[in-house]
Amino acid sequence: MADKLTADIYEPCDEAIRDLDRENLRGFGKLKLAKFDEIHIIQSVKRLYREAAKKAAKRYKEMAMEAYLIALAMCGITGGRAARMAAEAITDDFIDGILTDTDFVTLYRFDAETERKAQKLIETLSAIAGAPHPVREPTTTRDLEIDKALKAWARQLGQYAINITDYTVVQAFMDAMVKGAIWVSEHDSRVCADCRQLDGRWFPLDEIPTKPHWGCRCRLMPSDREE
Repeated sequence: MADKLTADIYEPCDEAIRDLDRENLRGFGKLKLAKFDEIHIIQSVKRLYREAAKKAAKRYKEMAMEAYLIALAMCGITGGRAARMAAEAITDDFIDGILTDTDFVTLYRFDAETERKAQKLIETLSAIAGAPHPVREPTTTRDLEIDKALKAWARQLGQYAINITDYTVVQAFMDAMVKGAIWVSEHDSRVCADCRQLDGRWFPLDEIPTKPHWGCRCRLMPSDREE
């Protein structure tokens, strides 16, 4: 049972990433159709990132709730008790606390990086809008820069979906009074050397190693004893 459940722990994460990718594809697509002058660029880009970040936080909370219940089930806690524990643990403050703290993987704060990305895109699009007609073919276009911004934003959202899932799993194990967890790496050719060395090792919950790289999908199995 636990082996199957640990394989499913990132399913809510993957679903959330797909939902956010679809939503942001629409949002950034609309930006390409917005009026292309400095005032409208500033307004449109700020609104886009503000609304996208708000939707992401809401979706992250839904995702975390599902991941928390899966993690509790791995510890043998299900039903009404699990639902009550999830409602108490996975709050807006829980999600905001992760998004407003510097992350060890990304090395930035979600909220601060969101503002930085928005400002960067405003500056880039404003420069394109105000540039005189060049003699030679321009090296970039509005649509190209918007597509690049979408890709960078999607990468940020995807990594934080993983981060929040990982924080949630540890929180669930703690709430279930589990003493520790076993690090489980993917057993394929793409596993990095750092993750391979951690595979199978037991850690107290307050000593779980930081994920060594972006996109790391190593998992934790609850365990009360070192194995």
